[in-house]
Amino acid sequence: MKLFPYLFKNAGIVFPVLIAAIGMSASGWVDPYFAFVASSWVIFGLLGLSLDIVWGRGGFLSLGQTAFYGLGGYFGSVVAINYAQQGNSLLWALPAGGLFGVLCATFLGYIIFYARMGALQSTILSYTFTLLLWSVSQSFKWQVGEALIAGDSGLSNIPGITLGIYGNNELLDPNDSLFIAILVSLTLYLLTKVLMSSYFGRIIDCIRIDEEKTELLGYNVRQFKLLNFIYAGGIAGIAGALFALWSNFLNPSIFSIQEALLVPIYVLVGGLGTLFGPFVGAITIGALSFYLGGGAIGTQTTLILGATLIFLVLFLKHGLLGTLRDFCSKYLPDPNQASRESKPVKIDTDVLNTLMNSARKQVGPAKKLITDGLYKRFGGVVPVNSVSRTFIPGRPYSLIGPNGAGKSSFLKTCVGMYRPDSGHIYIDDQDVSRAKIYQRVNQGLGVKNQRPQVFGELTVYQNLWIAAYSRTRRAQSAHEMSLSVVAMLGLSNQKSVQAGALSHGQQQWLDIGMVLCLTPRILLLDEPAAGMTNEETRELSQLIRTLAEHMTVVVVEHDMEFIRTLEGHVTVLHQGEVFAEGNIQALRNDDSVLDIYLGRRAHV
Repeated sequence: MKLFPYLFKNAGIVFPVLIAAIGMSASGWVDPYFAFVASSWVIFGLLGLSLDIVWGRGGFLSLGQTAFYGLGGYFGSVVAINYAQQGNSLLWALPAGGLFGVLCATFLGYIIFYARMGALQSTILSYTFTLLLWSVSQSFKWQVGEALIAGDSGLSNIPGITLGIYGNNELLDPNDSLFIAILVSLTLYLLTKVLMSSYFGRIIDCIRIDEEKTELLGYNVRQFKLLNFIYAGGIAGIAGALFALWSNFLNPSIFSIQEALLVPIYVLVGGLGTLFGPFVGAITIGALSFYLGGGAIGTQTTLILGATLIFLVLFLKHGLLGTLRDFCSKYLPDPNQASRESKPVKIDTDVLNTLMNSARKQVGPAKKLITDGLYKRFGGVVPVNSVSRTFIPGRPYSLIGPNGAGKSSFLKTCVGMYRPDSGHIYIDDQDVSRAKIYQRVNQGLGVKNQRPQVFGELTVYQNLWIAAYSRTRRAQSAHEMSLSVVAMLGLSNQKSVQAGALSHGQQQWLDIGMVLCLTPRILLLDEPAAGMTNEETRELSQLIRTLAEHMTVVVVEHDMEFIRTLEGHVTVLHQGEVFAEGNIQALRNDDSVLDIYLGRRAHV
């Protein structure tokens, strides 16, 4: 009974290796023509892997993978023609193709990710880049040593696959070429699997799930997205070089619209985000075309793709591997069962105080948050109008006011979600007015927004680990801090539960726990009690009062009774300006404050 859970957990390693081993064993005795055609399916799967890395795992639909594929193919071929005639063509072409793919992906990725384009604009730009290459390559002619790139006529005389072992420079036959294609693809797949199982892959997953939250945890999301894109560009470049050696010829059709649109289909058919799915998709479509159309992916491809997509939409929305995974998971214990047996959160104050004292030793004392003439305009609306405040540790600060008063806008401007039109923001003496969100977080700012922002696909423990790792940058330290925060929140029994299965109130607590894993010196909380029970609200009040002894705490909240229990300083905002301040009891008795809350005309 334990074998099935083990295989399910490690399916991404066990079954691809097993299938690859069977494929490499079969490559020695299958028909040579079939081996020749099957090699192309494996190479197309490798190209699909490059897209699954940036789309299935990174959340960005790039239609530029065929650009890196084609450029890697051309560059690798030029190198192979000039240097590999008497040696190992793989050793020359594949690294050259991968390197050129990396360089081109760096160029395009920097434009996409650092120009802060939207998802649709980014996809369109990647597609435009591919079409531009297709157009230019039609008439591009260049003699590079022995290699002649002849525009429409393409690039010929590309050496086949040679190993050059023991002076043997003969071309590999189709069967051996299939063996090499599988071996190269398996190696790159396993390398990708290891990378995506590392902390880098976890962060890439978090960016896909909630990019804003990932940056609020202190990660430079644009840098991670660019690195992921560059790695995928390298994979595509290697696939292109391997394709060139397999075909012995390249022409501009490698940049065509059909080629660019085939790759997402391979990924969708096999299973988005599975990494091995693109190989399954490419082999499935290739095999259907081969047996129904009599050859490599060609004349029957359009019809087969259309029928396949219709079938997917109707019956297999998660692709072949995704559907198989969902089916098998029905026969495993429910990992989220503990979420339905949970008890109300009870803060362990001893663990909390230990964490706070440890944080003070590691990152220093609390910091001040200062705003000086902070101003933000959206067209004719001014939600933050010359607000100057100083927040220091020792007691909680609360911001209240009617809807539209500018409370959340003020907090978002302090965080960096909104860039101020004028004024300054200081963390202690450091001016962070123009700093990025992650830079402010790394300066000691911790933020919890109105809605709970947790990574629903990850477990409670993994959510906390990602947050803690941002601060510690050491896996073991992040592990220890995550377990401490789990214990503090009383969620030890739910640490293996997916965050998306928790109740709304528990997600609020988990979000707060993630922020505390950052050991912030300034804590900004936007309506943290929303969705909590009365008992949970009392626990939260006690937590905030305790935290205020160790750091600067600013709370935005509508619940006046909750604000009263915080026993702190209260500032009333109205129309983006400071309207009144003091303790909550005095403000409750202030007729002018009641007027703005109730919408009454002010007293004359």
